[in-house]
Amino acid sequence: MTNILTSQQLSDELNKLKSLINDFDYSELRNVTFLNLESLYTYISEVEDNPFQRQYEALQASLDILEPYIPFAIGERAREFLILASQMTTDEEIEALKQDYLERMRLDFVNTIRMIQSEEEWKYLTQICETIRQSKESQMMYQY
Repeated sequence: MTNILTSQQLSDELNKLKSLINDFDYSELRNVTFLNLESLYTYISEVEDNPFQRQYEALQASLDILEPYIPFAIGERAREFLILASQMTTDEEIEALKQDYLERMRLDFVNTIRMIQSEEEWKYLTQICETIRQSKESQMMYQY
């Protein structure tokens, strides 16, 4: 049996994710300057427990919890997915496509949060997630 987050748990986790994206503390890098992207990438790959790695791991953990409540592809991405899915001939191909779009969906969701400019936009996004949560809750109730 799958556990469904409560409305409050969903709200808390969404707010936590928003904070991770928008308010992550990089203060330990105050005196660090990266001369180019190569030096940044080297720092990220070579320095253990760096703030970028911690943020990435925290984002992934939060997205793991929120994944069932994240809107799937919308607009052109949804159309693209449906066209590609209709061309698949094996279960393995469909699973690989779903995994590819799952990663894109997570990235799209993070980017959507990053681009939110008002409290109204944030409320709209959280309401979409809440609607998905309620739908899952209803489905679960009808199964039993």
